[in-house]
Amino acid sequence: MRTSLINATTLLFLLCSTQALAQQKDYLYYVKTHCDNLIAHGQDTYGDQSNHMLASVIDTRDMSVPQAKVPPTEGTRAHDRAVGGSNFYHDVETIKLFDVLSAITGDEKYENAAQAYATDFLKYCQNPHTGLLAWGEHLYYNFYADSVMVGDLENPRKDIYHEFLAETPPWDYLWKLDTSAVRKAIAGVKYHFRSPTTQSFLFNRHAYWEKIDRNEYRGLAQYQVGGQPWIKHSGLQAYSFAFLYNKTGNAEWKKWAEGSGSLYCNYRNPETNLTVSCIDDPRPIALYPNLSQTALLSYYLLKAGQLHADFNHLQQRAETLLQAAERYSWNKKQASYQQALYLNGTPYGNEFIPVIFTGYGSSDIIQFGRIAAYFCKTTNDEAYRTMVSKVADLILETTWPDSFVINSLGAAAQFSLDAYEILEDDRLLAAVQGYADIGIEKLWSGQLFVRQPGDPYYEAKLGTSQLVAALLRLHLLENRAANRQKSAEAAVTQWSF
Repeated sequence: MRTSLINATTLLFLLCSTQALAQQKDYLYYVKTHCDNLIAHGQDTYGDQSNHMLASVIDTRDMSVPQAKVPPTEGTRAHDRAVGGSNFYHDVETIKLFDVLSAITGDEKYENAAQAYATDFLKYCQNPHTGLLAWGEHLYYNFYADSVMVGDLENPRKDIYHEFLAETPPWDYLWKLDTSAVRKAIAGVKYHFRSPTTQSFLFNRHAYWEKIDRNEYRGLAQYQVGGQPWIKHSGLQAYSFAFLYNKTGNAEWKKWAEGSGSLYCNYRNPETNLTVSCIDDPRPIALYPNLSQTALLSYYLLKAGQLHADFNHLQQRAETLLQAAERYSWNKKQASYQQALYLNGTPYGNEFIPVIFTGYGSSDIIQFGRIAAYFCKTTNDEAYRTMVSKVADLILETTWPDSFVINSLGAAAQFSLDAYEILEDDRLLAAVQGYADIGIEKLWSGQLFVRQPGDPYYEAKLGTSQLVAALLRLHLLENRAANRQKSAEAAVTQWSF
């Protein structure tokens, strides 16, 4: 439920007053100190084999990488974390943050640390048979065991399977470091599919990281017993194949990109342009259109369309799907977005997408807002500006809760910065300053940002770098007049996830 805030003038006054109390140093201090400590204390000096990968979890009480027994935050699945090790996918924003920090400070140590991290990730985390990378939803590299694992040391699992996270794979960054490794990694994505010469492009969101035998790997043998080809994964795969086609010109990857990108359009209602969230999954969460899920597919299709002129139709498809999902999901009377719909566009149930949500299995409206902002900045279409305005109203009318996890705060700050750029509404800038103060006051340990108030752990999986990057954006924004060149340099970085 949303709680109405006081008027904008009073809000600005209070935020400026609390900022003076909460923020004892400028934003850049917190960004640099956090990144300095990640580099100093997060690298793998455990086990028999050291490397430059950064730990996903650090105990700020002694700045050590805990081996196990770190409780998950509410709503987080214990086996999806990287306790005692590193998951490069958790650090996609960290890598971008390091590069921009080097650009604006002139200190190459951040950029060098990012490259060393990525280089060792490719060295130790790529399977030599499948080409798949040990990252994403389930896999990580354990510092103590010096090996790829699923789950922490207390709960090891035998099935080691690959699955993308809902964040754009940093293919371009990795390509510049090791072209051959990226070719193999994207080619390995084919192991998610029902057939290596597929016509349907049906797939499983899981693929065995280390097995390619037809009778063993999940993409073929186990598809019929519950493949769950979720809609967002279709977009992630289309983007990956489109990237490889753009780099190689190989028509094989064009076919796979178009096939993956067309899959869910084939299941849409042609009258409404609404599509299901997961094919062949009988649960209501999968059977019915969902704005959050459709937005993710649209986001990755738009990005795929930007890679090469041959994929312009993917951008058109992305816009059609997103505009349809937004139009039917918006409940004008409630001024909120429906959680789910029937394919004919009528509401399924009476639930609305929450403004703030932390946990597994759902999304808040901020994620959609960030996607709408990206569409607006990319296309300049007024329709997306209207979407951004709706989400901005929702977040401005919501009081920040006392109990929260850092990913929600970081995402709110990032969206508000994007929305401020688009809408030029000073209330959004004040909101970002307020989020920054909350983060500094409640999450700053003195060395790193922790995952929730009163908690001693830094955890990369929970979007920590989103908040730190937002602080850097805010620093650049507030110092734009004094340093236009550096601000412009950072502005070209794509901060959207």
